[in-house]
Amino acid sequence: MTDQGYAKSIRIFHSVFALCVIVQLSVGELMDVPEVDDKAVASISLITPALAHESHQNAATGPVEASLGFEVHEYLGLFIGLLLLIRIALAMTSLPGANWKHLFPWLFTSGRKQLSDEIKLQMVGWKSMKLASPEDGEAVARSVHGLIILSSITMAVTGALLYFGWSTTAPQTGLVELVAEIHRFIVGMLEALLAAHILAVILHQRQGHNIISRIKPIA
Repeated sequence: MTDQGYAKSIRIFHSVFALCVIVQLSVGELMDVPEVDDKAVASISLITPALAHESHQNAATGPVEASLGFEVHEYLGLFIGLLLLIRIALAMTSLPGANWKHLFPWLFTSGRKQLSDEIKLQMVGWKSMKLASPEDGEAVARSVHGLIILSSITMAVTGALLYFGWSTTAPQTGLVELVAEIHRFIVGMLEALLAAHILAVILHQRQGHNIISRIKPIA
């Protein structure tokens, strides 16, 4: 066990992954989405609509040109998918803070009991925006991390399907539109989880818990 409770490889992954996801979500908010139909296309986000094309082109006049933002979104998404494969591989190890039991404590009897006890302990503090010490909230924190990873995997899978299925020469099929809706919903949920996670870190730091030292890549 490291003094921060996480193996160095997990701490490095956390930093790289967090940076990539934040950039990806920001790009998704601002990018133009190439779409043949002349109706506004929903963004790859649930909270803020993207600045989508309202193109009047069709297949006869050639494909709609993808914007730089859209291309960055695609290739960064593929890189995030690679990072998630690495995280899945790490979850198969016994490294501190890496195993599935650390990400999904609610799947196990002991983890559910710990999670229940921690929630009861912290509920009073939550009402006044005060958090218990990190040692008294391990299962809660790990559950949030697990939900972020699970949401990211779902986002990556639906994003990959859109990468191969999104048309720039014809209106989208019903199946592609359904996948896009799932993608938007998951991204919105991921944004909410990240916001809650960042808020918790800020509150911990303000209370003197110095929680950042537990996850920073360089000890």
